[in-house]
Amino acid sequence: MTTHIPDKPERPRTLGRTVHEKYPAAVVGEASTLTLVEGGERGGAPGPTESEHTTNSPASSGERDAYRDDLTHVDEHGDVRMVDVGDKQVTKRIAIAEGTILMHPETQAMVLEDRAKKGDVLACARVAGIMASKRTSDLIPMCHPLNITKAKVEIEPISSSAVAAPGWAPAREDHRVGFHVLATCGVTGVTGIEMEALTAASTACLTIYDMCKAVDRGMEIVDVRLLRKEGGRSGLWERDGEHAHTGEVDAEAKEAEIIAAELPSPLPGGPRTGTPAPAVAFVGYQNAGKTTLVEKVISRLAQRGVRVGSIKHHGHKGFDIDQPGKDSWRHAQAGSRHVGLISPDMYAEYSRTTEEVPVLDMLTRYTDVDTVIVEGYKAAGLPSIVVARSGIDRMRGRDSFELINDDTIAVACNDVVARDFRTRAVKQARAAAEEAGRVFSEADVHLPPFLDINDSAAIASFVYDYVQKAR
Repeated sequence: MTTHIPDKPERPRTLGRTVHEKYPAAVVGEASTLTLVEGGERGGAPGPTESEHTTNSPASSGERDAYRDDLTHVDEHGDVRMVDVGDKQVTKRIAIAEGTILMHPETQAMVLEDRAKKGDVLACARVAGIMASKRTSDLIPMCHPLNITKAKVEIEPISSSAVAAPGWAPAREDHRVGFHVLATCGVTGVTGIEMEALTAASTACLTIYDMCKAVDRGMEIVDVRLLRKEGGRSGLWERDGEHAHTGEVDAEAKEAEIIAAELPSPLPGGPRTGTPAPAVAFVGYQNAGKTTLVEKVISRLAQRGVRVGSIKHHGHKGFDIDQPGKDSWRHAQAGSRHVGLISPDMYAEYSRTTEEVPVLDMLTRYTDVDTVIVEGYKAAGLPSIVVARSGIDRMRGRDSFELINDDTIAVACNDVVARDFRTRAVKQARAAAEEAGRVFSEADVHLPPFLDINDSAAIASFVYDYVQKAR
């Protein structure tokens, strides 16, 4: 019986490399000539001599050699393998990777306003990215399991305006919005942690997609890439021309960026327009919930990239604006009537006066924001939102319904108060029609729109739309 052993199949013909060939400039960082020649099986092309190896060794020329630096995950037969790192030196290694998910502006607003049906999108994405970094070796076949010492995932909304608000990623050239993910992973070991950082960034983006796909299946995940790695034999590597958002902001560079923008405000008044920003006042009696609502509305507007200013009517004579014990507070206590405090990115001033400064005079100073939210000042004649939780000021017995006038642009209240106000408005309009000797009609009832006092997102949207239409 004759046993036939088939010939070993010939490996696919590949492009061989000539002797002395160097990596392209993109790899070695300097000018290099890349010459490709047709070769046969691996090893068929003529190999470098001992002298040639010596001439082109990194120690002698400082250049990397294409023959010497083989792919570490491929053995001499062209088969994949896990690299033996047992003899490598233990070093501290850090890798930073990024990814971006682009979406419809309404989807971004839904996430920021925590209206996604599946829950807190960004919190879930951060946890998912961290968990994925610890399971990278289960996903990428030739990755070594690592005892990760650090895993951090940061997510910032991408701004739509030229100058991003604090906590927002810069606007893209194509003006699309979404979220920017930055993943940082660290380990003290014998192999790198780049794959863990890339896996964390990718998984965080995928999680955002999963949480929002019901409303926006057109989302795109783009620009997943390594930004920086430290440690190991190759030392520090950074992406040319790219800078990771590490949270450390160069104040001078940021100021120069803002000055160089020279763009008008997206809303009437404010930065680059030379005129004060438009204001909306939230008015109501004590304990109506004005401060809580104003705080939420400011936060919602800031999340949308709106530069917000605010003014609060204190209502009491005399107050300490600074923290006791601080130097500026000590100046005031010592008798300074006008105290200024300046730092690289902000300033504050407060002074004693003989009479109250009109709010309209204060508003002339607000030229560095898009809009101003004023709390109080019922009689200032500003466009106002009446805040009414119960309809009656319990401490003084005053009626919130009486605050509605020609300056009122909306009423923030609950359903019970809204029904009561509508009933009373109809009663007043009917009585006025009868007194004037004409037939009453629904057109005689003039009421501003009612907003749910518990829906700060809707109230913030109303303010934003109102200020835009005020042009």
